[in-house]
Amino acid sequence: MRTLISTSLMLAVLATSAFAARKAAADDKQLQDEVRKVEAAMPAKAPAEPKKARKLLVYSLAKGFVHDSIPLGGKTFALMGRKTGAFQVTETVDPAVFTPAKLAEFDAVMMNNTTGDCLPTRQQQQALVDFVKGGKGIAGIHSATDALYGCAQYGEMMGGYFNGHPFGQITVKLDDPSSPINAAFGGKGFDISDEIYTFRAPYSREKLHVLFSIDVPKSKSVQGVLEKSPQKHWQNRPDDDFAISWIHQYGQGRVFYCALGHWHQSFWNPAVLQHWLAGLQFALGDLDADATPSAK
Repeated sequence: MRTLISTSLMLAVLATSAFAARKAAADDKQLQDEVRKVEAAMPAKAPAEPKKARKLLVYSLAKGFVHDSIPLGGKTFALMGRKTGAFQVTETVDPAVFTPAKLAEFDAVMMNNTTGDCLPTRQQQQALVDFVKGGKGIAGIHSATDALYGCAQYGEMMGGYFNGHPFGQITVKLDDPSSPINAAFGGKGFDISDEIYTFRAPYSREKLHVLFSIDVPKSKSVQGVLEKSPQKHWQNRPDDDFAISWIHQYGQGRVFYCALGHWHQSFWNPAVLQHWLAGLQFALGDLDADATPSAK
């Protein structure tokens, strides 16, 4: 009996290992295929000439929800830097890099779909805040605003905290069509499908320069689910202020955030890639853009 149980257990372990290996191989092939799409869609040139050789830290630790687009994000920003010459990427999931001495090597940090307590200590959180306040940059995509709820300075720096994701398909309006960070859209709004976040305090147009947001009337008309139950989907901001991307100054530093980046196809959308690249160059200090708060 004991031999039969041991044999059955061994067979189960082998089957599980074989399944895991097949899944890992399939995931790797999918990632390679998607990276080829990203490369084909990637702009060949950055909108601004770097003032010096730039180093970008791409931080990809998720301690809450783990987005399966994180590996693709890491590959995308590394490829973006190599192809355009705008920056060199170091990617990590190790919070130990967040010390004043280690961060001093970099010009900006990209929060790549980070979630939860991705910087577990107060010292690490403060190192990042001081890094940006002191004149460096930070950028974030999608769930960078779904992180570090216990660090109020992080929320102020990033510009807001996650309030829900009730939308999948929206129409975008450009709040600042003249911003060089919006140049990829040619001055026109557009339709896009992704998991679209909404935001709560400290989000405010009194503090942020909003680049683009949801065009509420047009989005209500194109998305059937909103027509069926509009109150359910729009009630978390009665003011209908649903920003998606913004910049602002934080101390002496620069912040860029864009809520796109949950669905994989956003990573090979040429206009989104150009928008992210321009936003990163703003954060790095190479692209000048008006960061006056929208309310002013």
